[in-house]
Amino acid sequence: MRFKLSARYLTCCALFLVCAVALLPYLGISAWAQAVPASETVNASPVPGVTSLRKGWMTVQLLGGLALFLYGMDHLAGALRVLAGAKLRLFLGKMTRNRFVAVVSGAAITALLQSSSVTTVLVVGFVSAGLMTLQQSIAVIMGANVGSTLTAQIIAFQINEIAPALIAAGFAAMFFIKTENWAQLGRAVLGLGLLFFGMGMMGDAMEPLRHYQPFITTMAQMTNPVLGIAIAALFTALVQSSAATTGIVIVLAGQGLLSLDTGIALIFGANIGTCVTALLGTIGKNREALRTAIAHVTFNVIGVLIWLPLIPVLADIVRDITPDHVAVLAGGVAQEDIARQIANAHSIFNILNVVLMIGAVPLMARAIKRIVPDHARPDSALDAQPKYLNNDMINTPAAALAVMKQEVLHMGDIVRDMASQGRHCLLHHDARHLQGIVEQDAGVDGLQEAIVAYAVRLRHEDAAPVDRARLEELVAVANNLEAIGDIVSKELADLLTRLTRLGREPDRETTDGLVTLYRDAETAFQAALHALADEDGPRAEALIAGKAAFSARLDHMQLVIAEKVGNSEEDVKLYRLEISVIERIHRLFTRTRRIARNALHLAENKPSLSGPAPTISAEVAD
Repeated sequence: MRFKLSARYLTCCALFLVCAVALLPYLGISAWAQAVPASETVNASPVPGVTSLRKGWMTVQLLGGLALFLYGMDHLAGALRVLAGAKLRLFLGKMTRNRFVAVVSGAAITALLQSSSVTTVLVVGFVSAGLMTLQQSIAVIMGANVGSTLTAQIIAFQINEIAPALIAAGFAAMFFIKTENWAQLGRAVLGLGLLFFGMGMMGDAMEPLRHYQPFITTMAQMTNPVLGIAIAALFTALVQSSAATTGIVIVLAGQGLLSLDTGIALIFGANIGTCVTALLGTIGKNREALRTAIAHVTFNVIGVLIWLPLIPVLADIVRDITPDHVAVLAGGVAQEDIARQIANAHSIFNILNVVLMIGAVPLMARAIKRIVPDHARPDSALDAQPKYLNNDMINTPAAALAVMKQEVLHMGDIVRDMASQGRHCLLHHDARHLQGIVEQDAGVDGLQEAIVAYAVRLRHEDAAPVDRARLEELVAVANNLEAIGDIVSKELADLLTRLTRLGREPDRETTDGLVTLYRDAETAFQAALHALADEDGPRAEALIAGKAAFSARLDHMQLVIAEKVGNSEEDVKLYRLEISVIERIHRLFTRTRRIARNALHLAENKPSLSGPAPTISAEVAD
């Protein structure tokens, strides 16, 4: 509730800003804008009605428009994430297939998230978690570049006149319709309205430049495409949004301040500058993540280098396929729609790059692996530190749940190793291993705390109902794993210590029976982890249905032990300890069945990522 109130508060503030900016000319602020100091006034060309540029006012209007543009993009993307939750999970699941499907999935995800930067950050996280190979990540990044062209196409419509209507309609849907999907749809419409309103503000801020001769002369002289690429790349890297650069380029083009060739060069630069986000996302990640970011840079830079000498050719192609529009202010005379042409050039550039380079993905992956070799000593799989929780994915719950599941499986690996050591201690009555199990349990407790903290952050993000259900199931698995760790490290270890102190050990038949029961529970636990990793419903159902058979074996073992009880006090104490061991084995199996039930629920909700998880792919050697 607190998060929703905050979102509403920010929305109200944004709407207040919109109204304030719209009303400023009527509140006497225009007088301030006209009364700028002489140092801020620049003489313009002798055009009737235009004597000076109000630089301070133009700067405020431009920055305010850019802020509203980015805020609207954020609202639009956030709403689409929720509305497309199930479809987003579907596309995430397909990313690990062949490179062609990965390209389509990357394009679809970027279209849904309205940000290629977010997609590349997700890809870096998946590669770090071992959910995706380098080749697959390169294909997804190629698709992300194609998906980002949808944003440019939306921006190129420049329907600034209906922006207030979109804002009003979206606001009404958000605040007066209780249905979540309609409220999110309203949020998307509101974001779209703010986006176009910001575009209009930026256009109004730049409109006087159409008659400012020094600016016109400067733009006319900017014929060097390398300079345009460098400027756009630097700006995109600073704001970390290629959409912002694209929006400004289209606004300038819409005002007639940019030629098509110059606009194409600036779009090329935006494609390079957006790679900075992926590079920043690799900080603190493994070598595979760094390779993915380098692949992103390599693909975009090669694409620009291919087309750099062909900018005039691309411009001619775009002019041929983009229809002219009829400008009312021009007396109904058809003229070039440079804004639409730039958007089309952006699409053609990225689509043809994918067509040209999709076949070279394996070669590119091998070359990058040589540039960034593996570490000499890979990280231990049983290091009891969070390995996969990625804060960069919090804003995309479907993706965050994928890496959260990997962390839960990592925790399961450690608990499985603890259970194996517990069986060794039970078989050999070896108390020396107990301290190591206790130390591992401290790491398990830390992992559980990290997973729960991550889940709490996810609960405060917009998520589809099915993703909220998956979140609860994964938290439940982490809790059950922590409980199994306690059973082995605290309760079972305590019983084995008490057996040692008693000076009496179970006979060979009893020991073999207890170890067999323990092994059965341990085998079921391993199967439950595999069912969880693969989200294998039938395997989970089989484990759940095995309760009666396991209980029958427990009861038989209890009878065998009871028949051997002697009359001495030590015999009674030994009996009670042996029965307590059986009870702990029973509780271990009960927690295992709960994990199997969680896996079954996840399987019923459809997996967010396909394929087995690599962290538990190897069987335990017995």
